Amino acid sequence: MRNNFCAVLVLVLLAGCSGTRKSDNSLVELDNPRGGNSSGRPPEFALPGVPLKSDLEAELAEEKKTETELPPPAEVLPEETPLPAGAPAPAAAAAAGKDLDFHLAAARKYAAARKYRSAAAEYEAAQPFLPAGDTRVVQLLERQGAMLLKAGSLVKARGKFVSAIEKAAELKPFGNDLANAHLGLGYCLEKANKIPDAISNYQKALEFSDNKKFKARIAKTISDLKK
Repeated sequence: MRNNFCAVLVLVLLAGCSGTRKSDNSLVELDNPRGGNSSGRPPEFALPGVPLKSDLEAELAEEKKTETELPPPAEVLPEETPLPAGAPAPAAAAAAGKDLDFHLAAARKYAAARKYRSAAAEYEAAQPFLPAGDTRVVQLLERQGAMLLKAGSLVKARGKFVSAIEKAAELKPFGNDLANAHLGLGYCLEKANKIPDAISNYQKALEFSDNKKFKARIAKTISDLKK
């Protein structure tokens, strides 16, 4: 009887051990689908709804890659390459020629754009390139004075008109250029409230001009000043 009881007890113990192993194996199988490793331990961040550490590392690597592929901001882009020190700008290269026709064309261009001071500067720059004794200097001085007058520089304009009249007396050119110089000087004197001197220059302008409309306008101005 005792021998039979011992045999039954051994069988029961063996069956219990076998069931325990089967239960442990089933636990491993349940953990593996949630990212378990070969040791049967759940990895870090393996809770439901929490991403795995490996997934986070992959996302961070992708974000870093995306950031490095973005174009650099404007402040770090290289600036435009300046012209070499020895290469003149186009405008400077054109002016370097100091050609009379260039300065005259530039003066007319500035005058048309109402840049009167620049136009006056071009008329002055053109004068040294006239041949000695060229009577056109009277016209250039008168035009320079006219541009300064339009720019509001009455004192400087007055000086140029006087210079034009003096050159005309030296070179003996008579005509509309001299008439315009006297007209401009007369206007400056009128604005300075020097009416008698203004009338005198208006009368000389009337004398040297051959333009009927011009003469009529000057005559009316003289008449108004004498009232």
